Amino acid sequence: MNNIFCGLFIVGILSACSGNGDLSISVSDSDDEYEFVAKYDKAKTQRVQDFINARMAPATSVKGDHVDITTKLDDNTEFKLEEDEGRLRILLDKDANTDASYHRIKSMCEGVKRIIQEK
Repeated sequence: MNNIFCGLFIVGILSACSGNGDLSISVSDSDDEYEFVAKYDKAKTQRVQDFINARMAPATSVKGDHVDITTKLDDNTEFKLEEDEGRLRILLDKDANTDASYHRIKSMCEGVKRIIQEK
């Protein structure tokens, strides 16, 4: 009887953990660069694109299945954006940007992180 309960408990834990699919988030914040890399549920790609577009507006917008751009926003924030369905990489050169630009991109990435971690 205890083995049955243990088995059901383990199955429940495994199914709860598998809900995010292949979710991984990596943030690197050195003196020279800020890099955000994420792999997430492909079904969230449109929400991620919409969020990024709202944060970059009106300078540019992200559309399509594959994006690989270096963009400059109206406040002169310049960064590299690579996106495929379920994958995102944002790279900011701190030497080429202001502290305000760094905080803008970091805040945007934290918002993306919240979206992709939602169940």
